[in-house]
Amino acid sequence: MPGFRTTSRSEQDMDVLVRGSVTTQDIAYVQHTVAEYLRPGLAADHLKVKLAEYHGGDRTALCVAQVNVEHAGRLVRAQEAAGSVAAAADRAAEALPSRVRRLDRHLRAARTGPPSFTGERWDRRRARGFPFTVKAGSRSRGLVRHKAYPLAVQDPGTAALTLDLRDYDFHLFTEDASGQDTVVYRAGDTGYRLAAPRPAAVGEPSCGIPVIVDAAPMPVLTLPEAVRTLDTGGVPFLPFVGVGTGRGAVLYRRFDGHLGLVTPLW
Repeated sequence: MPGFRTTSRSEQDMDVLVRGSVTTQDIAYVQHTVAEYLRPGLAADHLKVKLAEYHGGDRTALCVAQVNVEHAGRLVRAQEAAGSVAAAADRAAEALPSRVRRLDRHLRAARTGPPSFTGERWDRRRARGFPFTVKAGSRSRGLVRHKAYPLAVQDPGTAALTLDLRDYDFHLFTEDASGQDTVVYRAGDTGYRLAAPRPAAVGEPSCGIPVIVDAAPMPVLTLPEAVRTLDTGGVPFLPFVGVGTGRGAVLYRRFDGHLGLVTPLW
């Protein structure tokens, strides 16, 4: 995992990976905090915690805590940023139990019928901002991570639920009605938006899902064009269709000021 190093394994089979000036006291605090929040009847098959401290330009350090829980074979995740590792870990750990319980409700409901989102409490937060630029004197900004994975075939409601359970700002998936690479992303108070190459072909979202389909198709861009478009727009991420591949992709800003790319594995 680029930039991270594994430091320990402890309570509840918890892997801890760190980068930057994270202390052993920070690690011990986070291990205890996460274990305490998950202890009240919330089983976790595996826990992975990532702790990082980022510096950018003349700004003060930003600490990030990400907690990944494997529960019933599904991933539940929480990620928070704060001025200290402890504060970020507190917020991330506090968010986990409600997400695990939400997953449990849907798993139980799936035994008796198709997914229903009636009365669902959606997480209408905005996408995270990334204020840091690459620190002066360091290597220039670059594309430092490329993640490729098989896309899940989902309806818009299930994709939005995945976004919430994993605390993502965007999620690249295959929209089941049209079979096209589609991105669901956060739109604040209005809920979620869908970006697709052919918006008119996207299936109608089920009742109770606050999803709006972007009228404009995802732009078709080369990677250098996508980088320039991301910079010009000043946005945290950019869904686009890759020239030559015809597949959906998302270019995004990272906490360290560099860029990441998400694409389908095949």
